[in-house]
Amino acid sequence: MDTKKKGTVVKGIKSDCIVVDWIGRNLYWTDGTAGQILAIQLTAVWRGKSEYTVVLDDDLNQPLSLALDPPSGLMYWSEIGGEPHIEQAGMDGSSRKILISQGLGRPTSIVLDQLSWKIFWSDDKFHCIGSANLDGTGISTLQLTQIKSPFSVAVLEDEVFWSEMKTRTVQHMKKMTGKNRAVLIKRFEQTYGLKIMHEALQPRSSNPCLDTGCSHLCLLSPRSKGSCHCPNGLLLADDGLSCVPVEESAFLFLVLPTVVIQIYLKNLALLGQATLPEHRILPFTNVNQLASVDYLVQEKELYLSELDNGDIRLLRLKESGKLSWKKLLSVEGTIIDLAVDWLSGNIYWIDSANPHINIASSKSQYSTVLFSESLYRPTSVVLHPPTAIMCFVDLGSQDDGRHGSSIECASMDGSRRKVLWQKSQVPVGLTFSDSGTRVYWADTGRGLIESIQQDGTRYRVDRRGIQGLNLFTYGQGMMLWTTVDDAQITKVWYSKAELSENRWFQVDQKIVDLKLYSKLCQQGSNSCSKDNGGCSHICLPNPEGQTCKCSSGYYLADTNKCMEAVRCSAPSLSCKDGQRCISMEQVCDGRADCLDESDEMGCTHPDKIHSIPTPKKPEAGKRVTPKAAQPLQAPKPTKARYLVPEGMNYPVRKTLTPPILARRSKTSETKESGESVQPKDLQRTKHLSCSSDFCNKRGICTMEGELRKCSCLVEYRGEFCEEAVRGPAPGHVALSLTIALPVVLVALGALVYFRRQHDLKRNSTASSRNSATYKEKDAEESLLNSETFVNEAYDEQVCLKVSLKTKKQTVRNS
Repeated sequence: MDTKKKGTVVKGIKSDCIVVDWIGRNLYWTDGTAGQILAIQLTAVWRGKSEYTVVLDDDLNQPLSLALDPPSGLMYWSEIGGEPHIEQAGMDGSSRKILISQGLGRPTSIVLDQLSWKIFWSDDKFHCIGSANLDGTGISTLQLTQIKSPFSVAVLEDEVFWSEMKTRTVQHMKKMTGKNRAVLIKRFEQTYGLKIMHEALQPRSSNPCLDTGCSHLCLLSPRSKGSCHCPNGLLLADDGLSCVPVEESAFLFLVLPTVVIQIYLKNLALLGQATLPEHRILPFTNVNQLASVDYLVQEKELYLSELDNGDIRLLRLKESGKLSWKKLLSVEGTIIDLAVDWLSGNIYWIDSANPHINIASSKSQYSTVLFSESLYRPTSVVLHPPTAIMCFVDLGSQDDGRHGSSIECASMDGSRRKVLWQKSQVPVGLTFSDSGTRVYWADTGRGLIESIQQDGTRYRVDRRGIQGLNLFTYGQGMMLWTTVDDAQITKVWYSKAELSENRWFQVDQKIVDLKLYSKLCQQGSNSCSKDNGGCSHICLPNPEGQTCKCSSGYYLADTNKCMEAVRCSAPSLSCKDGQRCISMEQVCDGRADCLDESDEMGCTHPDKIHSIPTPKKPEAGKRVTPKAAQPLQAPKPTKARYLVPEGMNYPVRKTLTPPILARRSKTSETKESGESVQPKDLQRTKHLSCSSDFCNKRGICTMEGELRKCSCLVEYRGEFCEEAVRGPAPGHVALSLTIALPVVLVALGALVYFRRQHDLKRNSTASSRNSATYKEKDAEESLLNSETFVNEAYDEQVCLKVSLKTKKQTVRNS
């Protein structure tokens, strides 16, 4: 203003409100149409392209007014779309929370008063000026009959000022009492925005962004810090300071049997010969042969499985240049394929033991089968978390020719399943387009690369005549595939999707898998990305919301809370909902004995089900303890075909037991060994109803820790006293027990003595065995003489010393 210089900062934007950050030297504005809060440097000059960054755009409907508090690194804004409210966040978009959500009509303008530490707003709907403390408390309003339609508000010392649209005036009054109202300006033109300029309203403070070293934009954040941000079209590099083009941030994973090679796509464009381009190697010394991998870019976490191994392991890189291993879960068979929801952390996988698609929570403490119906030989699964859609390949049945290979898609909670494509060929390299609207794959038999819309329309062939086609992937508008010729020479081909020109480079080893990643692709949100969607176990997203599922051994008591299911002893069966045990005779007997009627599902009856138990609604906050099954009845003659309905649990069936169950079992054993029950256990015990109904009214129900047990009458037996004793008379049994008891006691005494002697000999080797087991589960290895893709700089000498020390310790333990 002193030099009267002027210029253009940015073009092509829509701004409802602009605010200056006088400390970080940035300009902020709101775009209500796009639902965004944006920022740009004050020193920016228009050079034909925009250099602004989007500070916030998630869950913003129609932000209108914005106020900054640069000394605190905080910003406040009013939202008029949907439910009106006022929110607060760091000026970099972090630590977001709602301050005021009630008593608002249409907050058109907000302003901060640093003298009273309050926020003021004008409300066009309620015709008032409101105020509250900066934490959202102490809400009050000044409602005057003279306030018609306030548009903009400002505060200076003891006065509050506002512009009036209907009267075309600027007025003021005492900010705390509303007294001494007066008109300052009355004009013929319409009055809109109102600002008061004074040095006291912009107190000086140190600029933390001066020390960050950001290459482009630095935004203030709470606690006097600064964070680096990039303009549209650029992404923040791994160093957290530099901004690089989107195409430069994308990279390719070549998965070899014991090595992962990382190649940035920017290095492919410069390739002029057939040799392996510039790359980085991540070697694995304790991996036999990799089968499948998936990678979370932001967290730098690699999930992997091996051939002939039922483990899924997580690989993290520590700051010292070490790889940190962690075994997440183990299953029977081999993990054929896995995929990770990068928004919720859930793990989807297919194993060779069962034709199922399985799911585990982010920390793998809970797991279950997602679906298994009409699955024959599933081989691969891919996810697109922002749209909550998953697709998978099923090779069909081996027994008959009615089922060929198919590509199917469904919501990530298993619902809305549909077939996109079905042929006799075998599709490989199934993957989504960047937007998730199209699915790509390769047909190795016919040498084709094909794609189809997610809704099953607009099928097309993208490449033809590829000899020796082996693997395929798609991303960032590029197609990449591998070929193997008769001489077993492996080539990696790459091409822009819209171009026909193909380039290649040669790899001297066998390639197991091909994956493409970038930070831009792993962004967004879904209904399970925050607070696990409110689910106590597993949250599975779908396009409209989420579905809560429980791990094996639990049932869903309400929409999001899982309760422990009853445990049934052989030959009893558990109902599908896990709330009741029934006998084999009660299955398909024409009577619904399970609360969910699962014992009569899939049965063929000549008669209708004549009795259906009605489950009671659980009271809020109380655990639901289902009653035991009805007393056993003799099987009635019926024409019903005897089937065990799908979902009925056999006691001998092997299931994947999550770690949380193992921990609970140990707790129960400790309490049974004589330890006192803690108050938390007592509180849980109160929720477990222990009555004679639990024992079928044939015994006494007692509590042992968290477990209910039945002491049966002499005529009955079984865990729930469900079986009648068919044997010698009770008197003969009592006499036999009296004679046998002394003999048993003597034998037990001898057994205890010899067992103690054996334990003393065994204790010397127990610690070394435990140490070896721990190293197998959670291990570390040094990355020596290798430039890795996740840690570009580390002290090689320090790693060498640590490695030698580890080897010496291993020899000593041996």
